[in-house]
Amino acid sequence: MFKERILHSNHRRILIIFSLLTVMVTAAFSGGAWWKGNEEDVIATVNGSPIHVEEFQRAIRLNKSAIMNYFRDQHHADQSETFWTTSFDGEIPIEMLKKKALDDCVRLKARLLQAKDLGILQDISYPGFLRQLQQENHRRAQAIKNRQVVYGPERYDEDTYLEYLLTNSTLAVKQHLQQNALKQGESSLRLFYEEHKDQRYRTRGYVTVQRISSTILDSNHQIDPALEQKVKRLFEEAHARLLSGASFEDVAAAYAAPGTELELTIDLGDERRNARSPVAQAAAKLSVQEMSQIIEDNGSLHLLKCIERVEPDSAYLAYEQVKDQVLQDYVNGEYETRIREMTASAQVVRHDKLYQSFQM
Repeated sequence: MFKERILHSNHRRILIIFSLLTVMVTAAFSGGAWWKGNEEDVIATVNGSPIHVEEFQRAIRLNKSAIMNYFRDQHHADQSETFWTTSFDGEIPIEMLKKKALDDCVRLKARLLQAKDLGILQDISYPGFLRQLQQENHRRAQAIKNRQVVYGPERYDEDTYLEYLLTNSTLAVKQHLQQNALKQGESSLRLFYEEHKDQRYRTRGYVTVQRISSTILDSNHQIDPALEQKVKRLFEEAHARLLSGASFEDVAAAYAAPGTELELTIDLGDERRNARSPVAQAAAKLSVQEMSQIIEDNGSLHLLKCIERVEPDSAYLAYEQVKDQVLQDYVNGEYETRIREMTASAQVVRHDKLYQSFQM
């Protein structure tokens, strides 16, 4: 009887332990605790370079809202306990989220591999990234302790340090591509200009005007009503003389304030800046040889006459005008092409057990 009690007690203990383990495993694969492994676990490799589970989880977090918005907009799907695993016309949120997260991880790894291939980065593994983060934060803490200048945040978290690392490594790769482009001479750049000038290097349009201006501010930089009325009367006289055929130069000499700029060019493509300037808005409406009414802008009155107008997209910008921009566009294009090709041709090996077990 005593032996049976011991066996019964052990049996109950085993059942309790088994039940606890079952609960722990279930919890580990649901909610926010899908995975609690060590830093060496990987969910995939890209050309042999590991994508650690933490990197995948970060991509999941960054894409979660976009996927939710997609299903809300495309399928009118509301949040529920079964949202992530429900099929909406064949599309399952959790599967779309995992695919997008893994695709982003592969592209990120391609960017890091590009930098490593050029010797810009040495260790692109996640554990290496964490060591670098720790070292950088230690360096900053010591610098602050020693009252040295520290640029940027006092301490990086993983997201901000990754952005810092990517920004600097990408810049270094592009500098390498720029040096190669310059070594090859301008032929490649001129060819790039010719191939893309229809889309990128058309003029944004501009208007050149002659301008008569005079301030209406007092010594305290406030509008003086009496001075405003006086200048307005003078400008009405100037306007009448111009309409009667007097030369702009003669009228400007008589009515413009000394030292004011008599010619102004307005970039029609700079919509944000033009929206803040009554002079720019008035100039944009003028035809060649047309004059404006009297305009108040920035504490002065102005009278404009259009002498040149080029409509947006009506002509190409000359290569010499935009060659710095052409070089920048060429380098950016080369970089994106390399990353796209590396991503497309990458040997991606997925750890299906971890990938398939992921749940929200």
